[in-house]
Amino acid sequence: MADQQRRQTAKLADFEQLNSGNYFQREGFEPNFLLTPNGRRLSRARVVGTLVDSFINDDETYGSLTLDDGKDTLQIKFFSEIDQMREFEVGQILEVVGKVREYQGQIYLDGETLVAVNPEKEMLHQLRLVKTMEEWAQIHETVKQLKESGKEHEDIEKEMAGTLNEDEVDSLLQSFNEAFSSENQGEMANIEREVLDAIKELDSGEGADYSDILDEVDEPEEKLESTVNSLLSEGTCYEPKPGKIKKL
Repeated sequence: MADQQRRQTAKLADFEQLNSGNYFQREGFEPNFLLTPNGRRLSRARVVGTLVDSFINDDETYGSLTLDDGKDTLQIKFFSEIDQMREFEVGQILEVVGKVREYQGQIYLDGETLVAVNPEKEMLHQLRLVKTMEEWAQIHETVKQLKESGKEHEDIEKEMAGTLNEDEVDSLLQSFNEAFSSENQGEMANIEREVLDAIKELDSGEGADYSDILDEVDEPEEKLESTVNSLLSEGTCYEPKPGKIKKL
């Protein structure tokens, strides 16, 4: 249990990475985390940005600071210790460490520590982040190659021991699966548009011949068959007679 409750490292990040990730709620003592598109797992983050807005509600039970890092904006939220927000003014550059959280689809940091920094410290943060991302890109590519070579999860863990822990390996493999799923969904959507365009062009009134659709759309027959079946089952198209496909 002590190991499960250990304090998570605050990893360098920018707002674009945080806002583009998927947030995962965990049960028990396992920490929640955000999975970035490139497979980084962030439970706590260290960020730097310029304060552009400050808000405290009327009964002073909630407050937020909005930061801008030049690429995107991010809110730092407070549900206690509101007084520490009053130390900062719009226009200041802040370095913030906090837990990554999500509420109604919005990613934010639960502010733990905040300090005003000078532009030089902001530049140093950006340089360190660039180096971190370059190193991660190399790790990402190595794990990707191991996976594509047919290595199992356990074997990849052994290969990356000393560089990645088990959670980080899990996150990278999960990001590969999600990317593959997204690519497949995008590919199927493109084929669907092609099929619908072909039906519209080939339909002279009684529907388009299935064989003509196969000739018109330059895709493997199994993908076209699957797409046409999907369009029929969801009601986008129907068969006025066997072998004819018509768009509703």
